[in-house]
Formats: sequence, structure tokens, C-alpha cells
Amino acid sequence: MSRRTRWMVTLLVVAQLGLILACGSGGVVATRGPRWACPSPTPLPYGEAGPIKEIITHTRPITEGGDWEEIIYYAEWEQEYPDAGGPPFPSPTPYALVGTSYLFGQRVEVWPVHVQVDASAGPPVTSPGVAAGSQQLYYIDITWDNHALEPFVMPYGERVRLRAVTSPAGAVLSDARWGMTNLSLQLANMEPPPDLVPPGVSQVRIPVLAPPGEPETVDLLFAANPDYVPLLPTSTTLPGTPTPTVGGAPPTPTLAPNDELRASEAPLLTVQWSNATWVPPQAEPCADPGALTDWSGEEVAWGVPAALQVAAPPGADRLIQIVLNQVGKPYIWGAKGPEAFDCSGLATWSYAQIGINIPQGTAGQWPHMRPVEQHALQPGDLIFFDIAGRGRIDHVGVLAGDLDGDGRWDMVHAASPRLGVRADYGVFESAYYAPRIRGFRTAR
Repeated sequence: MSRRTRWMVTLLVVAQLGLILACGSGGVVATRGPRWACPSPTPLPYGEAGPIKEIITHTRPITEGGDWEEIIYYAEWEQEYPDAGGPPFPSPTPYALVGTSYLFGQRVEVWPVHVQVDASAGPPVTSPGVAAGSQQLYYIDITWDNHALEPFVMPYGERVRLRAVTSPAGAVLSDARWGMTNLSLQLANMEPPPDLVPPGVSQVRIPVLAPPGEPETVDLLFAANPDYVPLLPTSTTLPGTPTPTVGGAPPTPTLAPNDELRASEAPLLTVQWSNATWVPPQAEPCADPGALTDWSGEEVAWGVPAALQVAAPPGADRLIQIVLNQVGKPYIWGAKGPEAFDCSGLATWSYAQIGINIPQGTAGQWPHMRPVEQHALQPGDLIFFDIAGRGRIDHVGVLAGDLDGDGRWDMVHAASPRLGVRADYGVFESAYYAPRIRGFRTAR
């Protein structure tokens, strides 16, 4: 077994122990497993807010005002997909990760917070009592986005660890004790960070002493409690006006009859960020920190249902009723419902409502769901497209059967930021969609 393999095995064991061991009280509460997604990029500026595409000079008699110039602007997504051969269309859907291991710079959802971790090497330490060349400062930068209306206690000295470094010779060194101390704060000439993570966005920098090298892995420990209900903003009768909804304290656990068998603290969840490169299959590296979203952004109110604009045909199953009830809701990049969706998010969320889990993102759904031939399709199956014509899947819709009674297949999909969730009819006969169909997948 190589040294790096032994190191990875050690980290895996430590991560698993972090699920059951406690060290101190307080901490940001994790109510479900960590997850991340790379959202589609925001379109380049278009229309009058963007660059000029061309200027056309029109000739007319001087008596009618003389020649004049017509300014032509780019349409939405036209700069990204100039050869799409049709109207502007949304960018590729995101790809996702679920687990406890991520990369430096990735923004991870550990509900009810998003957290982004970076690490950098600082100067070598020259201090009485420290052997020359044996220690170096490192800086761990943490960006929080707390979506709750309440702060969380975060004992950084206990819950943040520089778990591994790569020495100048290339060896990976690991230790569970490299954390913030009074000495590291003194040598970095820094005050202790606040021990509360407030609502909204905040940042902290944690100084750590460790052997010289480059940061390899950082651990954050969260208090794992799936029963905890945080205070979250919800909509009132005035859309977009947030008001607190009472979440309540975690339920009192039932105590084991034997004190020796009962943990005195809440279990901890260890989430790791590492210095590595991950390229998803059939997709470009993510150019955004990413994060899965269960909220819809400040411009969309919570809990505001969209009116059902398309009636479900008689006898339609529950999935089709659910997906049709999303028609009219907004498209937001990376959104996974229930107030807004991207195309793959609509499919994943709709299936989840009937108790079926399908992969996140088209990069997960297309390779990992069961193929089905066109002649065997049923309502609820997924239809995949290569909209941009780049040889990869970049859009998905939910086949809804015959919605308008004309005997042709229709689909519901999160179409674009401009169009939102909508139904499109006669998809196999569509001059735009039909040439871009690449196949079908089923959860049956």
C-alpha cells in the first residue's frame, strides 16, 4: 500500500469516526447530508445591456432625414450559442456531488448553511521555543451563508482542522491536532474569530500551525441533528416579504438506561475540502463555486404557488399532475425546487415527490438511468437533448403524454430564464426540438 493510499484510508476512517464522536458543545447544525452542484453559467449580457452585434446603415433621401444607423444587439444566449439554429435557449444544466469530500473553493450546502472553504500557506514561523524550519502558518478561509434567521455557535478551535499538508519533498503529512490555538493567533497577529455564525453571509480566517508545505485537506465538523428545525424565512400575503416561522428546539432524546451506553454530546459530521482537481464526465470543469439550492433567490418569494396553467389529461398519474403543477414557476440556474427549477432539477424534484430518487443533473441522469426506446415510452419518462449541438447532453424534459388531445407527445420542462417552466406540444414533430433529441431514460 502506497503512502498516499494509506493517507486516504486514514482520512476515510477519521471522517467516519467524525459521524459518531463528539468534541465539545455547540457548532453549526447539519440537518441533512452535504451536497454541491455546479450551476449553469449566467448568460453574457444581451440586448441593450450587452455589446453591439452590428450597426446597419440605411440610406434614405436627405429630404427624409438622410441616412440612419440601426443598432443590432445580441439576443439572450446568442453569444454563447451562435450556431444553435433556433431561438435562444438555456445553458447546460448543472452536475452535482453528494457526500462529505469536496474541493477547495467549492460552496457546499450543509443545510441550513452554505459553506465555502479555501486554504493557503503562510510564512515560516520564527519564534522562541519553535525549532527553526519546523513550523509554518497556514490560513483557512471560511465563507458562511447562513439561511436561518438565527446565529449558530461555532467553536473554531475545536471544529476546524488542517487535516493534511504536502511537504516540500512531496510527502503527505496528516495530523488531527492542527487547529487554531492561542499561539497560532499570536504569531499571525490576529484576534480570535467571533464564535457565532450570524444570519446571512460572513467570513472568517483561521490561522493554524503545521509543518512546512502546502495545505492539502481541511476538516470542518458539524453537529449532526436531522431532527433540528431552524428558523427560516417564509412568505406572507405580501409576496417577497419575509417573516420568521417558528422552528422550535430539537426534540429531547430518549435516554438509554445505561449511562455508559449513552453519548453525552451530539454526533458530529466531518466534511472535508481538499486540494485536488475534479472533472465530471462529459462536462467541462465548473467555473462557479456552485451549491444546490432549496431557495429561489431574493427576487422570488417563498411559498407562492404558481397557478396551474395546463390541465392534466383524464387518468394522468400522480407524477404528471405534480410536474404540470410547476408550470409557470421561474427557471433559475441550479435551482432544485420547490419555488424555482432548472431543467434537471424539475425532473429530480418531481420524482422525489412520489418517493423515487433519480440522479441530480443531466450529467447524472443521462448515464445512470435506464435507457428506453421511443416505441416503449410512457408518461413520466425523460427526454434528453443536445441543444447547443456540441455533442453532449445539455437539457432534459419530462414527457407528459398527450396534453392537448392531438395524438402527439408533449413535454413539460424548465425551458429558460425567460420562459420558466412550461409545456411544449408535439415535441417529436417540432422543427426545433426533434433534431436535437438524443434519447430517453426511465425510472420504471
